[in-house]
Amino acid sequence: MSELVTYYDEQPRQLKGHVEIQQLPIASASASRSVEGAVRSALVYVRVRSEAGPFLVPFGEYDEWSLRDRYNEAIRIMNTLGASEITCETFGEVTSRRGFRAKVMGRGGEVSQERIQNSGFDFRHNGAGSAARDPRPLRWPDEPGFAAAVSSVLENGATEVVINIRSNRTHAVDGSLGLELKKVGLDLGGGTQRSGATSLHIRATFPQVRKGWR
Repeated sequence: MSELVTYYDEQPRQLKGHVEIQQLPIASASASRSVEGAVRSALVYVRVRSEAGPFLVPFGEYDEWSLRDRYNEAIRIMNTLGASEITCETFGEVTSRRGFRAKVMGRGGEVSQERIQNSGFDFRHNGAGSAARDPRPLRWPDEPGFAAAVSSVLENGATEVVINIRSNRTHAVDGSLGLELKKVGLDLGGGTQRSGATSLHIRATFPQVRKGWR
């Protein structure tokens, strides 16, 4: 579970066992880094570990931030591995209710994935490719597909790799955890515009390594 932290001006809040969150005096945040600049009191942050040290992402912005950060890392991995072509397509969930009966019974209908055109995540690169280099250490080592892509290209000479990145939706302001945090009077942030993306489909091709005759 992500590490949550909030800062207080005078006294910590009485959480009464509602949620697990670290509360610290605002003075202790002077050396902390936040994606939005100055750290604010009573705002819930997700503490993110990085090579440059931990930094803070507002709770309500974390899902969107995480999706974009994993996207940037995937593109970096593919480029470092020497990809000659990279494409990224964005998809969002669409719920379709079929017939009057579905509405009366209160059923949500069928959920499907639909391509989002002109998304901020759309990416296309074509080139000659280059010699593969090792992109490790990985910023998201536990993200499904990242480590496998590295091994496939470096160790097995793969010429095509596909990675699917899904939005976690674990830090939604209207989710169960978000509602619990609101109950105790904490601010969740989340003022940034949502992209609407729920998954990213990234495909990369790599030049075939020519092995010389011994």
